[in-house]
Amino acid sequence: MRLIQGIFSRPNKVVALQRIDLSRNADPVQSLQARLERLDRAIGETSRALIQAQAVSVRSMFSGSSDFLGGIQQKVVESSARNSVSWHQSRLQEMTQERRELQNQLDRLTGQVWPKRLRRWLLWAGIGAAIIVASTIFVMGVFTAIYLLPIWGTLLLVLFLFQRKRL
Repeated sequence: MRLIQGIFSRPNKVVALQRIDLSRNADPVQSLQARLERLDRAIGETSRALIQAQAVSVRSMFSGSSDFLGGIQQKVVESSARNSVSWHQSRLQEMTQERRELQNQLDRLTGQVWPKRLRRWLLWAGIGAAIIVASTIFVMGVFTAIYLLPIWGTLLLVLFLFQRKRL
């Protein structure tokens, strides 16, 4: 879904030069790095909590209670686990987006925007080339198999006729 949205609604990626106010922060690069580290820790904690919530959801699905109160309890646990999972997923997406923006700001301050952008373009070009090569090899294999069908058919017919004459 995000890929389709990204194709049709490209945000304006032109960013003006940034003026750094040194009176506020002694070193904006270090402050951004510290914020990134804190955000990475928070993303890790949220990921662990998400996995735990999913584990609770799975356990509640497989714990079968046949009585009335057990069924109600299971439904309550499943719904709260589902709510917890959806909240953790949305929070994780928000934090990932915030991390991406902070990393982009840090890259702009350290001058790493274009090398990273070039690496990303080369990565996508390599993936695209690999897909094209793999699909070309697959199509060539299919055409080769179709081309060789009469030869294989003839060989199988001759083999069948020789075995029939022996009997």
